[in-house]
Amino acid sequence: METSIIGWWFTIEPYVYIGLTSECVLLYNTLDGEYIESNKVEIIQLLKKLLERNNQGVVYLTNEDIQNRIVESFVDEVREKYMGDIIDIALSNEKPVQILPLFNFLDNEKLEVYKRHNFSVSRNLLENLFEITIHVNNETDICAFLNFLKSVPSKIIFNIYGKLNDVVNNERLLSFLDNSSSLKKVYCLYTEIPCSQTFFMNNFLYCVLVNFPIDIRLWEDVLITLREQNLSYKYIFNVASLNDCQDAEQLIERFRIKEYQIKPIYDGTNMAFFKEYVFLSKKDILSMPISIKNIFANQAINTYDFGKINIMSNGDVFANMNFLPIGNIYKDSVYDIVCKELNEGESWFRVRDKEPCNRCVFQWLCPSPSDYEIAIGLTNLCHVM
Repeated sequence: METSIIGWWFTIEPYVYIGLTSECVLLYNTLDGEYIESNKVEIIQLLKKLLERNNQGVVYLTNEDIQNRIVESFVDEVREKYMGDIIDIALSNEKPVQILPLFNFLDNEKLEVYKRHNFSVSRNLLENLFEITIHVNNETDICAFLNFLKSVPSKIIFNIYGKLNDVVNNERLLSFLDNSSSLKKVYCLYTEIPCSQTFFMNNFLYCVLVNFPIDIRLWEDVLITLREQNLSYKYIFNVASLNDCQDAEQLIERFRIKEYQIKPIYDGTNMAFFKEYVFLSKKDILSMPISIKNIFANQAINTYDFGKINIMSNGDVFANMNFLPIGNIYKDSVYDIVCKELNEGESWFRVRDKEPCNRCVFQWLCPSPSDYEIAIGLTNLCHVM
């Protein structure tokens, strides 16, 4: 590398995310997914110094620093991957300033996150509600459900779970939803497709759940019905083993299913299956570019749960079914329910801040904690830590 009479300014580009622990550093280019990982003490110290508030994303390197083989190799790689650069101090009258991306949620307390998001009474709290899942059965009070749903904002995604054929006045619920332009997803087992003369079609998606083994004759009859009615549908194959995956693939190919999802199911006995096919490796995490926006979102909210509530047939409302209810539609308004989750809830702000994730440079590149972690009893489902 060339030398400078005075020295060099070293800076990292603002689109590069820096993950730093006491033992490792990660530079991640959010534009193309390139990354640099190092456990060298010199590099960790260099990046720590660069991230200090007073340095404003720029640090001074002497010719002696830059001739250190470890630092020189690191700087060369940073420049080759368009993650940063060095500037000859002789070409700059003043120290340059680099605007690094800043995640400014400094306090992990729920109330502080609430305040920093500016979720105040002066704003519409319901703007933070995006999706409602409704669980129905033969005891569901459709009138009460409808009264509650009329108070929620428009443009919310609705999911409906349960045996609709057993629900009294189920067509009142579906008719109400049919008048909404929002996306409505009706989830039902392929053995329990609603037997109605009228299939609702105004932005309805029928999500057909499949557990193995299947009744192939019934499967074929249901598929014929869905296609004859010209319905929008998607198959969701619940798989607990490699054999289930292979069976699902055969059905997809044989019946030319275009819209489908393969969903792993943890049954308490298939940990080996999950470790092999569900747990993430470093390669999986880095397989596609992750934006700065998504990295910051992973630090602030649970991207699986945020903005979503579940309403049970008895009226209880959950932000996540694995935690305590946050209200009941018979006595609480949708405003009060959302406000309680924002202030006191455990789901919307559940992030990867526990061991061992909080010691990993990939902490915020990983997706938010899911229900799998809760079911399995682990805080991380990966092979990195």
